[in-house]
Amino acid sequence: MNVFNRVMMIILIILMLIASLITVVLPFWVIDTVIQFLRTVRAGLEQMYVTGPLVFLVGQIVVAVALVLILGTLFVLEVRRGRPAAVEVVTAEGGKAKVLVDSISMRLSYHLDQLADVISVKPRVRAKGNVVHVDLEVETSPDVQIPMKTQEILDVTREVVEQRMGLKLGRVNVRIRHVPYPEETGAPPIVDAQG
Repeated sequence: MNVFNRVMMIILIILMLIASLITVVLPFWVIDTVIQFLRTVRAGLEQMYVTGPLVFLVGQIVVAVALVLILGTLFVLEVRRGRPAAVEVVTAEGGKAKVLVDSISMRLSYHLDQLADVISVKPRVRAKGNVVHVDLEVETSPDVQIPMKTQEILDVTREVVEQRMGLKLGRVNVRIRHVPYPEETGAPPIVDAQG
């Protein structure tokens, strides 16, 4: 629903911008065009009403019901709070539990932040059925060896998700960004002891 909302808002903003600019530049033309359009619509409705009042009434009911259904559904979908995403864990004895996606993100952040040369981690966890997909944005020191650090991050992610949490790990995407090198000021660079 978020993508739909974003697309609809972009379209509405563009249309409102265009309509506002045209109205500001050509106000009398816009007013005349709107009046002419409304007269044409009124004439068409009067013609439909005269030729078949019952058909006209049925048409009004159908349009009203369609509007209520479409706009009411969109309203309910917008207002309704979805349940937080969760993944089901099944134990060997048959017990079941649900783990919230936020809990998985917090645990990954905690464990990956402990790695040397990792400055910050922003995990984005998505649940697809009983499989967990993880996107990681990792900020590292500038001298880190990318292949080795990526493998270490993947290993810790797999250990946390599969072994410690008992979940199935799907796709893992790691995006690494280095912090800039410290400017040479003559002072030794500051090193974060926690990594």
